[in-house]
Parts: sequence; structure tokens; C-alpha cells
Amino acid sequence: MFRKGDTVTVIDGGTDNPGTEGCTGTVVDDGSLSGGLIAVRGIDGRFAEAIKGYRGYTADQIKHA
Repeated sequence: MFRKGDTVTVIDGGTDNPGTEGCTGTVVDDGSLSGGLIAVRGIDGRFAEAIKGYRGYTADQIKHA
């Protein structure tokens, strides 16, 4: 179970987020508002996140850091 504010590490970026394996970020949405995808900030820079938004991962693609 991931909660807002948890620090997580990406273990599998999948096809939607290639190249993010090993990156660490902070959970901003536990998936209840986004259909199951857990939103993580801190993967991209602030500017990129302001334009594109936060990256979304399923629970099996991330682990607690």
C-alpha cells in the first residue's frame, strides 16, 4: 500500500515510462483518484513536471525506498 508522501523507487518503468528504473520519487496520489495509477513526483525535473505532469506507475512497478 502506497500513501501520499511515501518515498518510492521505480523497479520497472514499463512501456509508458522507459528509462526510469532506479529513479526515486515521492507519491502524490495513491491511485484512488487516477484509476489505479500511483502518481510519483521527482522523477523528472520541476519544469518538465509542470508541463507534462507527474509520472504514473502501477503498484508492482514501484517499491518503498
